[in-house]
Amino acid sequence: MTGSRLAIKVSLLAMFSVLAFLAAIIVKLTVSYGAIVYAIVLLVGVLTLKEPYGATAISLIAGLLYSFQSALFLFILGAFLVRGLSIDVLFNALGVYKTRDYRIWAIVLTMTVSSFLAGVYQYFFLVLFLKKLIDFGAFIVSTIFLVALVSNALAGYLVPKYVMPKVEKALKL
Repeated sequence: MTGSRLAIKVSLLAMFSVLAFLAAIIVKLTVSYGAIVYAIVLLVGVLTLKEPYGATAISLIAGLLYSFQSALFLFILGAFLVRGLSIDVLFNALGVYKTRDYRIWAIVLTMTVSSFLAGVYQYFFLVLFLKKLIDFGAFIVSTIFLVALVSNALAGYLVPKYVMPKVEKALKL
């Protein structure tokens, strides 16, 4: 990788990490009902970088930034890392990083699974085990999970189908 190409990748990583942090604030303010915003930002960043570690790197940096404003401090970083690692593992396993064509079914599946795993981390580790967050009960928790899963599935469909062709054209990737 040439120096200018590396500089572009690092700049994109920084930009999408900050955007993911800001999107995570929106998710927090909307009590997870703004999950689609975070999913879109994260997915556009990951598909733009197209690196086997992209989701983990964006999630790690965004999670570190988020932890400084969170009452949970570094405990919340786990949710970000679970999200990024699961995306990278599934994208690598399903060949999303290896092809220029977007496998929409693989992206939808990955985004849904990664959202579910991050939610499971938050609920079981932060709510039930550490008792750091309020347990709102089965109905509200289920509703939040369902909205997040649908939002992520929708983002997994919309981003590769409609957003990435415009991003690629603009960046000439």
